[in-house]
Amino acid sequence: MPRSPARRVAVVGAGIAGLTLAAALGDDVEVTLHEARPERAGLGASLVLWPSALRALDRLGVRPLLGERMTAAGSGRVFDAEGRPLTRPHRMPLHVVERPDLLAALTASLPRRARLVEAEVDDPEELDADLVVGADGVRSRVRGLVDPRRAGRRGTPWVALRGALATRPAPADVGEYWGPGRLLGLVPSPAGGYWFATHCDDEGVEPLDVDTALRQAREVFSGAGGRARDVLASADPATTSATRLWTAPPLRRYASGRYVVVGDAAHAMTPNLGRGACDAVLDAVRLASALRSGRGTAGYEARRLPPTQAARVASGALMRLALLDRGSGARDRALRTVGAVRRGGRR
Repeated sequence: MPRSPARRVAVVGAGIAGLTLAAALGDDVEVTLHEARPERAGLGASLVLWPSALRALDRLGVRPLLGERMTAAGSGRVFDAEGRPLTRPHRMPLHVVERPDLLAALTASLPRRARLVEAEVDDPEELDADLVVGADGVRSRVRGLVDPRRAGRRGTPWVALRGALATRPAPADVGEYWGPGRLLGLVPSPAGGYWFATHCDDEGVEPLDVDTALRQAREVFSGAGGRARDVLASADPATTSATRLWTAPPLRRYASGRYVVVGDAAHAMTPNLGRGACDAVLDAVRLASALRSGRGTAGYEARRLPPTQAARVASGALMRLALLDRGSGARDRALRTVGAVRRGGRR
């Protein structure tokens, strides 16, 4: 792609990846963001940001705009179904931000040449641009132009629920509670805190009915002890979302010709690693850097495909481990043994 101030980039999707890319490209590039449903920016969900993403947002001038709307995630750990610790608290300095707040900060950082167009892109091939970027999520239409054999999203047998907590979780309660075939997590957020729960359920089509999904989750967690059962029992359907988890297919390339994919369009994964927002930001800044340096989309692909595909695989493996049913007892014993060995090695 020629290095010219007149180059044109069409971005399909104005979520985290698309907005970050536009902000990172700056005024040297004419960027048009195509978003079919801009009202979704107001839909809330707490997002985890890793240190690498925070550094990237800092360089773009976005992090200061978040201010007190971002909070530390705390040192979470894994508990068993009864609330007994299986692992030691992690020390990673993770932060949590509400999705609408991050999108608002990114939008405020857009360069003057960036345009936001409210429009559905039915055929990305018709976009008049030097480069077409698929930032259009797991249902990406651009992905099929990068690799026609890997165009469709992949279903999973897992249903995920998320909801707001009435109060901020105590530091000792932060983390994930793994039971036979189920997990529940508690995380602090700028608004106080949120919970998430996942279990296997092959029934039901999207959109899932929240009341039905909550009722089924309460049945699945009825034998759980500690916080899990109490959290679901008090969950308010008005502040709860329910969705089936979908992932992107494994890709061997992120770019082909004038088409390139970023974020969930490239590597949508299960949420177990908490890297969705982080990798969307990192994809965007790496692509912008590669375009500015002349390395182009090949340079971006070389930097981002290996780590993100590895994360996609690892996240799925972690989900399967967390949701073990018959083998959950052996899993818990193994985690406790590993923790005991690590503690002994530090004496």
